Amino acid sequence: MTNEAPGKRWGFIDRAPARSKLIDPMFEELAAPVGPKARALFDLWREVSPPGDLPNRTAFTFERIQECGSMGYFFVIEPMDGGRDWRYRLVGSRITWLFGEDTTNVPFTVHFYPDEAEQCIALSNSVVRTRVPLFLRARFVSGNFSGELETMSLPVHSPDNSELWLVGASYPTGEAARLAGIQGDG
Repeated sequence: MTNEAPGKRWGFIDRAPARSKLIDPMFEELAAPVGPKARALFDLWREVSPPGDLPNRTAFTFERIQECGSMGYFFVIEPMDGGRDWRYRLVGSRITWLFGEDTTNVPFTVHFYPDEAEQCIALSNSVVRTRVPLFLRARFVSGNFSGELETMSLPVHSPDNSELWLVGASYPTGEAARLAGIQGDG
């Protein structure tokens, strides 16, 4: 059975050429955040983390996210169906530009190509299981250009403390940053 939403079909649809696609290898793991905005967001996560525990999503206010320069790059994702899928609960405007559409509330299995969705779900579940942040670099093609981005997933408690979610950010770098109208790398 297929669920329908206005303008969207709930099932994988090959996306238009203007949409982004990750290039194999999809992700390269980084030991730590590289760009200044990525380092600032990770510093915020560490600052708001209670000793021996993870922070709550509510610690990431728009003011705090803006202070570290990550407002347009920030995302919040939550598990669906016990982690069988994930979805973006909040997506920054720069990520929307990269994806070519607003993906708020769209499951990974609908938004990403099947191989991308599988890997993104596995990585998200791994961060929740280990409770350890993950830092990645990815290469992508979008429309007539290709580029790189730095992304991170930071585990947090949901606002009601019932489950673990992920917050993070994806920063286009190099030529992709310039095309997105971003001054300097993430």
